[in-house]
Amino acid sequence: MKHLFTATALLFGSALAHAQSAHWTFTYTGFYDRQAAAFLPDMQIAGSFTGFDQNADGVLEIGELSSLTIGSMDYVACAASSNAYYHCGADSFVFSPNRGLAFSLGEYGGDPEGWNSGGHLIETGKLSYDYQITPYNTVEHHLLWNENTVLSMVSASPVSPVPEAPAWAMLAAGLGAVGLWRRRPAKAVPISR
Repeated sequence: MKHLFTATALLFGSALAHAQSAHWTFTYTGFYDRQAAAFLPDMQIAGSFTGFDQNADGVLEIGELSSLTIGSMDYVACAASSNAYYHCGADSFVFSPNRGLAFSLGEYGGDPEGWNSGGHLIETGKLSYDYQITPYNTVEHHLLWNENTVLSMVSASPVSPVPEAPAWAMLAAGLGAVGLWRRRPAKAVPISR
């Protein structure tokens, strides 16, 4: 039984060895600055994400991400530090080469009394919003997506959502070997008297 378990583990390990996570970098360029009342053609929001399409549907969703980074903040990793007064994380995410990229994320919080708060929010297709609120001052900055905002993406590790022919061949050969191994006759064990 131990040998069967080991053979099965090796078989599935070899089939999955071909699979790897996908890593993409992205840049949105060109935003309308609401406070300046001007379109800024060189303004950019850039980041990267890594994930694995676990259900092989060709769409990478929020539960399949291992990282989503903009600037120095990883919005997947920071989610564990959220509490009643601080939120950090991605609230939605979807990507496919055919459908494009869409996400909503943020890092924001405030004191328990509600005197001070601040944060940063991004919702693709809509806005990037920074704010700082104190009893004495409120500072806001809105960058808005418009028809001139351009998305460029680069895949650092393209992955086919379906295993390629060599992976299927390795899986079939492994299953055949396990089947033949299980069919061989058992060796007679001598009984000593």
